[in-house]
Amino acid sequence: MSDFAYALGHKFNWLALHAASHVVMQGGKDLPAEGPVLVMTNHISHFDPLLLGISLKRPVDYMADKPLLEIPVVGRLLRSWNAFPIDRTKSDRATVKTALARFQANRVVGVFPEGGVRHGDASMLRDQPLPKGTVNLWRMAKCPALVGAIVGTDQLYQWRSIFRPTRIFIRWRPLLPAPTREDDTEDLRRRLETEIRRAEQELHEQFSFRPEEESRSAQQRWKEK
Repeated sequence: MSDFAYALGHKFNWLALHAASHVVMQGGKDLPAEGPVLVMTNHISHFDPLLLGISLKRPVDYMADKPLLEIPVVGRLLRSWNAFPIDRTKSDRATVKTALARFQANRVVGVFPEGGVRHGDASMLRDQPLPKGTVNLWRMAKCPALVGAIVGTDQLYQWRSIFRPTRIFIRWRPLLPAPTREDDTEDLRRRLETEIRRAEQELHEQFSFRPEEESRSAQQRWKEK
């Protein structure tokens, strides 16, 4: 792992996102300066890792879809930013081992637990439950968790968003302590779900999202005028 390439990517991504939109980043200041941390948000577009990364001061090692990392140029770039693959077609024990090794190396590991890009009622921001696998990973990592919500990045699928005042948001909730042996798995899952949904609700209350800022798929964005 090398944080040099990550630092270069961090600067480029910061400049690119701020050039294309008005970026609102809230919270995350209580991310520990060292030690393992699990970070997670909802997932509405392929731009989410960029926003998540620039909002935190420490490098984030991302769990990324295996097919994405197999794309020649894109995969090599993402791996240089410390991403590692997950095969979502099966129970991927190798990925769990990699993630735990990163935690043991005192890294920050980023996870999008929804299993892919999700919108509307298919998102855990609404009624979809958080997968138990993410809770189990948190249990095994025995580390704090930082969870939050992302809104608006799917607008970046439209090139015209560069020429209009597009707003994108990320809000982090207060750091959650590491799970204990006494913590019930269902209670932990509800805690994570509640925190992520609360972050989105707080953004909504503060900024009153415009209709065009409600999440849509890439295909829907491409069809919009």
